[in-house]
Amino acid sequence: METVKTKVDERTIVNTKTLSKMFNMTERNVRNLVAEDIIGRVGHGRYDLIDSVSRYITFLKMASDGLDGAAVEESLEYEKWLHEKAKREKAEIELAHIKKEMHKSGEVENVLNHMVMAFRSKMLSMPSKVALQLTTIDDANQIEVLLEKDIHQALKELSEYDPSMFFAEDPEDDIEIVGENDGTETNDASTQ
Repeated sequence: METVKTKVDERTIVNTKTLSKMFNMTERNVRNLVAEDIIGRVGHGRYDLIDSVSRYITFLKMASDGLDGAAVEESLEYEKWLHEKAKREKAEIELAHIKKEMHKSGEVENVLNHMVMAFRSKMLSMPSKVALQLTTIDDANQIEVLLEKDIHQALKELSEYDPSMFFAEDPEDDIEIVGENDGTETNDASTQ
């Protein structure tokens, strides 16, 4: 009896008899594993060796852990649902940014830093600016009016909110809208 050695790789296909010998079971039991969707076949009586062994090992592990196929399937469905939910949330966030209904955190940080630095600068320059004016005024009401005017000018820096300041000019964020008829934009000047 001559023994033939075969190299096993990711494309090795075996028959039912070989798989039943590997799993130490009857050919009928192999067919039952296929019927229960524990292993799959690539053709009538033909099995992908690596996939079949991997799936059978997973089945044995689940059985030893006390998990049934329904519990695992339910868990996989839940994971798929979570994944799809995350993809949807990401798409909604991207759409809101495209519609300029929300801001990226980096953009908010840049604009707010600029606004706060401008306010800080005005507040720090106020004493030297107002000091000379205050030396000539003896009336407390006039001093109060002068200080109030300069404080309001500094506070104006914080009140000049413009939503467009939060959107950085990023060419990657631009969306090209194409014509509906053939998928190309039309230019009136070029068609004349």
